[in-house]
Amino acid sequence: MRAIAVLPVIFIAALLVAGCSTLTPPPATTVPTTAMPSVPDLVPQPTSVVPPYYNVSVQILKNTVSIDPYIVVTFNGGQGLGFATLMQATVIRSDGTKESKSAIKPAINTEIILDGTTRTDRVIVNVSFVDGSTYTVRDVLVPFQNINPAAAY
Repeated sequence: MRAIAVLPVIFIAALLVAGCSTLTPPPATTVPTTAMPSVPDLVPQPTSVVPPYYNVSVQILKNTVSIDPYIVVTFNGGQGLGFATLMQATVIRSDGTKESKSAIKPAINTEIILDGTTRTDRVIVNVSFVDGSTYTVRDVLVPFQNINPAAAY
């Protein structure tokens, strides 16, 4: 009986002598990091102060059909019509993607068509003139307006 009671004591003593009583921390595991999706810059900035002789009008509309929510940027002319050499439209979509298109020597009713989303997108329109100056004439948020307001998304 005594031998049975002494065996656990001998076993514990052997563990202590062997150094097995201290726990070593497990090796550090490396967790793969995933890149955080970039947050789209959907905050419109102030537009440029355009001199009166370069003043132009640009209209921005979004299609209300959810399967094709394109954006139309239309050059409407203005006092600076004859001086405009380039109209560039950039969309920053709600999913973070960007697209830019240009129209050289825009005339009245010149259109640039950009792909949009069924959410709110940001559209920036820059117009360049004969003296090499470029002005941001529009920087707006363009929400998607469903033709059926009762439909829930």
